[in-house]
Amino acid sequence: MTMPSAADRSAHGWRIGRLAGTPVYLGRSWPIVAVVIVALFAPPLARAAGMVYGILVALAYAVLLLVSVLVHEAAHASAARWSGHPVDRIVADVWGGHTVYDATRSTPGTTALVAVVGPLANLALAGLGYLLQGSIAPGTTLSLLTVVVTFANLLVGLFNLLPGLPLDGGQILSSAVWALTGSKGRGLAVAGWSGRAVAALGVAWALGWPLLHGSRPDLTTLIWAGLIGVFLWRGASAAIQSGHIYEVTSGPIDPVLDSAALISAEATIAQAIDVVRATGAAVIVATDVSGWPVGVIDRQAAASVSPEVVAAARVSAVVLAQPPAWVIALGEGAVLTDVVRVMGERELSLAVLVDEESRRLRGVVRAERVNEVVGAALARRGHT
Repeated sequence: MTMPSAADRSAHGWRIGRLAGTPVYLGRSWPIVAVVIVALFAPPLARAAGMVYGILVALAYAVLLLVSVLVHEAAHASAARWSGHPVDRIVADVWGGHTVYDATRSTPGTTALVAVVGPLANLALAGLGYLLQGSIAPGTTLSLLTVVVTFANLLVGLFNLLPGLPLDGGQILSSAVWALTGSKGRGLAVAGWSGRAVAALGVAWALGWPLLHGSRPDLTTLIWAGLIGVFLWRGASAAIQSGHIYEVTSGPIDPVLDSAALISAEATIAQAIDVVRATGAAVIVATDVSGWPVGVIDRQAAASVSPEVVAAARVSAVVLAQPPAWVIALGEGAVLTDVVRVMGERELSLAVLVDEESRRLRGVVRAERVNEVVGAALARRGHT
């Protein structure tokens, strides 16, 4: 693996490659995993063959574990792409990894398929490792790494199949409830509560199992159980909240849309004022020469332009530029849930909504307005 250059850095981490056109990132939190693995595995190995050997073998295990994570996420990405969902990125981080894909047209079946292939990929790696062990001389470094990686993939595969979000098994449970009830939000909420149960039972097992056998719980085990429990509980709580949000955003988009009109960035501010008067639009969206929306007019800046120059000053001088991803194309049947999801995935505070087929401008969505509408709906239902 070559070290990525500064040009490969992004908000998601270091880009280390591409999979079928999808960028693959190593999250900035992932080196923590490598440090923990070296701290845990290097000392016992060092006692037998020296510290350098221990560190090198521990690092080799960390790299193999990273490969296992990437295989897991690649399976998710491949299934998503096969199901017709564009995949945005794959990220390996301290909690394993995640794959971000466009689930606008997802169904319970496709969602479950995307979820289940990840753990199955790990179980397949575990099976491959088990088969390879018979052809590797016992007691060698290669044999040790094969055994450890095989066990790790078996554990990760089975653990991820537990029926609670944010685990893949929770996504499968959520899809099943969604299919039975017709409500994706209810599926998320049920799987979220199940995830909380999994987290609580995991911590209880780490405490109770040794006590039942007359011994004290191991401190390291308790620390890991606590960290995993907190991760699962937080993810499950987020899933429950997402479920409630899905339920209150299953209606039309219109309540959060600001009326908008288009004007070329090369037009004059005077022409923009005429457009406002003629259309009554709340927002004026500036476009480039090809007609692609590039930003919105800063009304305060436009108002500060002296009357003597508004007939000559260009709209481009008072435009608040936006990233290309701010343009969201959705079909006529789309609901507010779709807007919330896309804006969340793209980390947008402002978005232009266009019709997917005609490319007609439907309006502008502000995150503040979405939060107001969703917050009020959650409050009415008692979900705050």
